Amino acid sequence: MEDEELLHAEVRYFNSRLSEVIEQRTRNSNASKILSDALNYIRDTGGKRLRPIICMLAAEAVGGSREKALSTAIAIELLHNATLAHDDIIDENYIRRRNPSNPARFGAKNAILMGDLLLGFACEMLAECGEPEVVKVVMNALADIALGQYQEFTLRLRDLNEVTERAYMEVAELKTASAFMASAEAGALLGCSGEIELENLRNYGKNLGVAFQIQDDILDICGDPAKTGKPVGLDIKNRERTILVIHALNHSSDVDRAYIEDVMSGTGEVASSDIERVREIFINSRSIKYAIALSKGLILDAKSSLESLEDTEARYKLQLIADLVAMRIEEQAHEDYLRY
Repeated sequence: MEDEELLHAEVRYFNSRLSEVIEQRTRNSNASKILSDALNYIRDTGGKRLRPIICMLAAEAVGGSREKALSTAIAIELLHNATLAHDDIIDENYIRRRNPSNPARFGAKNAILMGDLLLGFACEMLAECGEPEVVKVVMNALADIALGQYQEFTLRLRDLNEVTERAYMEVAELKTASAFMASAEAGALLGCSGEIELENLRNYGKNLGVAFQIQDDILDICGDPAKTGKPVGLDIKNRERTILVIHALNHSSDVDRAYIEDVMSGTGEVASSDIERVREIFINSRSIKYAIALSKGLILDAKSSLESLEDTEARYKLQLIADLVAMRIEEQAHEDYLRY
């Protein structure tokens, strides 16, 4: 409980500073209603704020200051939420963090504009860091996220049996891990780290981010909506080539494999009964167990990347974040789906 409170305190600190920035911006007479709505939506719907907190802690872990990293941390959170707004339009996702998603609340056209406005405001905040290399790192991550989204979308169009675990990992690294990597790397640069510390923090973010994506895949089919704040089976409805699908195709009976291929290659609406049946196949093929083990291994790798850093409270909190991510499945999944 004490460890949890340490991280809760970090979230409260960041939310407080984020609110200050939002209030200052929305008080400006030039601030439009659509930008105010977008910023207030970010503030009110919350989230774990993992990426900006990683940025601040990485700076502290190498001897720097969280204050110096704050504007970059806020920029990263704004960028993250901008990509979520666009992602929810692409995936037709109507629930986010137990609330109506941005496009569900404001409409798809407004959500596109809100995402663009958040990107612009994020660039303003990022420029305040005064470090061109940090700007480059974060902007490269934004490009990688977009590329990852595109590659994920194109995987849906490819023959199911052509999609490999390697292709999945490439998408996961671009789409999800790049933001974690940029957070850790930007913080390390602002803290004036050495090259070894920089590389280790980059690897921490990479492994943590890929693990996070794998867990998202698991929770999409096994999660409790009351805990995850998301509907179940959206990946199946969108015919995503997740790690679970890829593993099950290679470890199922001919009948079950044919069923997955039929569901994932179809063009009509996926029924709830299809989602339930695909989940059964994931359980029987031990694909869920495989994905959980894969994510746990990546989290252990993330934690081992921190061992070269000095033993500070910031390093300890980065380890706690990895532990927090490791507990997502147990805390948010239906227990019945994990017993097999």
